[in-house]
Amino acid sequence: MKQTLETLKEKIVENTLTSDNLFVFTGRLKESLREGAPIVRNVSPSKIDLLEIYAFALQKMEMANADRDSGLRAADWRESIDDFSKLKEFVDKLQESELIKSVSWNVGGMAIYDIPDPSAYKRYVYWNIQAVLDNMILFEKL
Repeated sequence: MKQTLETLKEKIVENTLTSDNLFVFTGRLKESLREGAPIVRNVSPSKIDLLEIYAFALQKMEMANADRDSGLRAADWRESIDDFSKLKEFVDKLQESELIKSVSWNVGGMAIYDIPDPSAYKRYVYWNIQAVLDNMILFEKL
């Protein structure tokens, strides 16, 4: 597992981490928890939620950069994220930092917003992902 964590961190440094990379990782984390054999010692549902929120944030940016509709539906969020207060908190931080604008929420709990500076947005999302991964690596070394 240490190798996977290091690979994700390398992709952040190289500016190549994608939402797909993160979704695959969180899928493996969830599966390992269901099987009762966590692949990371200090994995918790709340950390998985955070990583999925960040993966959705990356996906939103990737779709915007591809000039396509994000393809994200409210149901996509509900299937993965248990605590919408974390999503709301993250979107609020993005808005306060002026990394997003024109934020609106649909009835299903999906945040819709514009990303005026994709590179700054991506750095901020990467920084948040890095913090979670660093915490996981720290506990793996104990």
